[in-house]
Amino acid sequence: MFKIKVKINIKKDAWNFWHACNKISHGVDWRTRIDESISKNIISKNKKDAYIFLVPYLNNYYKENNKILNSVLDKTQDIFDEKTKVIFYRMEELTKRKLYRKNFTCFLTTFPRCAYDYKSAYVWFYINLSAERCIDVFLHELLHFQFIRYFKDRVSLNDEQFEFLKEAMTIILNYEFRDLMYAEDKGYEIHRELRNELLSYWTKLRDFDKLVDYGIKILPSYYLESDLESIIK
Repeated sequence: MFKIKVKINIKKDAWNFWHACNKISHGVDWRTRIDESISKNIISKNKKDAYIFLVPYLNNYYKENNKILNSVLDKTQDIFDEKTKVIFYRMEELTKRKLYRKNFTCFLTTFPRCAYDYKSAYVWFYINLSAERCIDVFLHELLHFQFIRYFKDRVSLNDEQFEFLKEAMTIILNYEFRDLMYAEDKGYEIHRELRNELLSYWTKLRDFDKLVDYGIKILPSYYLESDLESIIK
């Protein structure tokens, strides 16, 4: 049976702070999205040293906002309990492949970035998102998971090219899951033109394998090495 479990975990939240503040990904400098009084204690630090600041800081925040956090947790878990079956069924239909695993764990985070970990099947939800918007985030990351599982070792792309195409592919969610999504999957600005081209192609054939092949074919027209030097792999 498929299951999406939503959790609160301070160390997982701390990881999102640390990781985001020490990477520029998809053209976004995430450290600029939090106050400098916080980021200065994280930037250029290894994880152990960053956690010396982050764990007490987050412990204090969690204590002060315990009721709010647990309310968000409950609402988010409720909506996933309701929508899990249809999400997984339709993602399998979309990609024409079985879900690569049955259990996923999602962590609430107080850093304004929704990250993912493919190997562990983790997804992070920004605490200020509504429960409905978390559905949008999970669909985005779940399509990533499927793409990585079934195409990473099949396509002749380097890691940076694969990342570029992977991020652009999520635009088809706006067509196939519009009835389940609360807001549009906008993606990142550096992928915008490729995303629009992929969506145009998708609406004609609605065949995932053919879309991947088409994306690989047209990628050289949109992919710029200079834009991808610091992309998270």
